Amino acid sequence: MNAGYIILIIIGTAALAAFLVFVSTALALKQILKPRKRQPDELIAHEKDVKIFSDEWLQVPCETWERVSRYGYDVTGYYYDFGFDRIMVCLHGHNSSHISQLKYMDMFRSLGFDVFVPDHRHAGNSGGDTVTMGAKEKWDVIDWLQVIRERRPGKKISVFGESMGAATAIMVAAIDGRLGYLIEYCGYANFKGLLARYFKSERARSFFYKYLKFVVKTVYRFDPDECDAEKAMKQISCPVLIIHSESDETVPFENASILRKAKPDARIKTFKAARHACSIKTYHDEFVETIGQFIEDAEEEQKKNEKTR
Repeated sequence: MNAGYIILIIIGTAALAAFLVFVSTALALKQILKPRKRQPDELIAHEKDVKIFSDEWLQVPCETWERVSRYGYDVTGYYYDFGFDRIMVCLHGHNSSHISQLKYMDMFRSLGFDVFVPDHRHAGNSGGDTVTMGAKEKWDVIDWLQVIRERRPGKKISVFGESMGAATAIMVAAIDGRLGYLIEYCGYANFKGLLARYFKSERARSFFYKYLKFVVKTVYRFDPDECDAEKAMKQISCPVLIIHSESDETVPFENASILRKAKPDARIKTFKAARHACSIKTYHDEFVETIGQFIEDAEEEQKKNEKTR
């Protein structure tokens, strides 16, 4: 066998290996970016088992709002009108739905808020064929904010997010400068922040991220750079509360440190021993008290600023 054939075999083998790695990565990402939608009964069972849930929350009257996303699919949101002059928009996490936000609906109702909870794309009763980790979700939320202002004029809007919803909330707050305040709960800083659970080395994360970005853009048609909550955090002008558990293995605590560094004047509350997005269960009273105090302080500061203008 001459050298030319050997070279062709080597090149062909390398190309096949690269293709197989690419396909394997795309299939692995499918579990994250195109998961099977969890049904309401599954989510309720999960909330009861891992977090907190009351069947009474399902009976709270709400308005179901529907519209077409700027991306062409139908989206659904739920407005809980309790007659307050403040609205908290609650954003759910990955492969969840508005059902996971009912515990926060109950909490914010007790704190004096109307509550709006949208189903993100590819979740709940909304369409969309993939999850984009905030890249497109943030624009759906931005458009929901416009709808809320049209239907509930004069009410002050703030935003709360859990996990992927927290990262999305940060990106939303960077775009919409009219929000009262932002409460981000166990969110990630960026795609590289999500890789922290797999790669301890920043160099390894950066190397793999470049490859991951290529696969995501090629197969799932969005740019992971558009999910950069760290960058967005630097552009936020409203008061910010960061909540995270030091024991979070899904979105490592390092993400909270990155976000705090991006906005040094943000208030941060850490919990020691809660699983991902479970601080509200493990430290329920302290969790609610922390949010209530932050809101009180933020609004007091805003009143002072308004008087000095």
